[in-house]
Amino acid sequence: MDERMLAQRVIEVLEDRKAEDIVVIDLSEVSIPTSYFVVATADNTVHAKALTNALRGGVTQRPRHSEGMTDRKWIVMDYGDIVVHIFDRDARDFYDISSLWADRIVDRSCLEQQNV
Repeated sequence: MDERMLAQRVIEVLEDRKAEDIVVIDLSEVSIPTSYFVVATADNTVHAKALTNALRGGVTQRPRHSEGMTDRKWIVMDYGDIVVHIFDRDARDFYDISSLWADRIVDRSCLEQQNV
């Protein structure tokens, strides 16, 4: 599965499980070893766990590494070309990675158009 298709699938799973404020950050032109960040907000720790479990069950590719499952304030799932960040509201506001990469945020429809 290519990186755009993987990002699309991650977004579909997150939307299906009611993740909020989903943002895609295109890092393909930046010299870091991933192409996209997908950032989402969970309502609470139970919701964060449900999102993580849904990704594990709904995405055929397995994450290379995961962190944050203990406290579930900021869960990171590294799929190589895609890194998924699931935040609770307070952690998302505090770390504000969407603002750090604001110039790289892309409309999700761009992922679909590039696959055609």
